[in-house]
Parts: sequence; C-alpha cells; structure tokens
Amino acid sequence: MKNPISFLKTHAVEGVDGTFRPQLTSLIDVMTILLVFLIKSFSVEGNLITPSPDLELPISTSQKPPKPVFSLEISKSAILSEGQPIAQIDDFKNNDTLLIPMLYDWMLLQRTKGDGVSESKDVLIQSDRESEFNIVKRVMFTCSKAGFSDFSVLVIEEE
Repeated sequence: MKNPISFLKTHAVEGVDGTFRPQLTSLIDVMTILLVFLIKSFSVEGNLITPSPDLELPISTSQKPPKPVFSLEISKSAILSEGQPIAQIDDFKNNDTLLIPMLYDWMLLQRTKGDGVSESKDVLIQSDRESEFNIVKRVMFTCSKAGFSDFSVLVIEEE
C-alpha cells in the first residue's frame, strides 16, 4: 500500500498544500435555511395550559390567545384541577341539585388563597368533547356560586 501522504503530494495541484478546503458558500446557505426554519417554527407565546392527557378537546377557529386563569378539567370520571381530583362524577351525577358540594368547597378555598390567578373571576374549563352538557352546566353553576363569573372553554385551534 502506498503512503497516503505521498499520494496527496503527487496529485496535489500546484500552489495547494494538499489539505481539503470545503466550499463555505454552500455551508452558509444550509445554515441560513436552518436558521430561518427554526425562527419560523419558534413560538413566543407557548402553551399557557397543558390539557389533560385523557381529554380530546374540541376544535376552534378563534384567533384570541388564552390568558392565565384558574383551570378545571372535566374528564369522563372526575373533575380535576391541575391533576388533583376534586369530585367524582358518579358521586353527583344522579343528584337533582345543580350544586356540586365538593367542588363548591374547593373553589371557595381557592378564592381565599390570595395568589394572582385565584383573585381573578375567570375559570378555564377543559372538557372532553364526549362529556355530557349536564355535567358541564353543573360545574359552571357551582363555579358561579363560589364567586367565579367568567367562563372559557379550552379548545384546539383549527389550522
């Protein structure tokens, strides 16, 4: 086998020392395209709320971005807030009253905490698209009795 250094010397162009020199123009073009793609796909707003993994949210065409508010999740079996179960749906589903006692007590406790979110009268409701309206109506009624007056329903933006 020939010595690789002697091979480079014999086949090198005059005035070149035999080292590989990549073309920087094409590399700069590739880096520019990657940079533009990353900037375009970067989201400054981010997600204010992470939906529960067991919910399939409805789709919306609204262009208004959400603001940070108190959040409730209505799953198929329970009412939750930030993953913490508040009330089981089977416990109050067959009651005649609209008020959900466990949720009402918990909401009153949240109003007295004094952090920035609980001082707001806004509630964001995450509900599975298959949830019964009767359950959503009871949650809204209970929240209004606890002093939360403005309701928003979390949906997925249609693209």
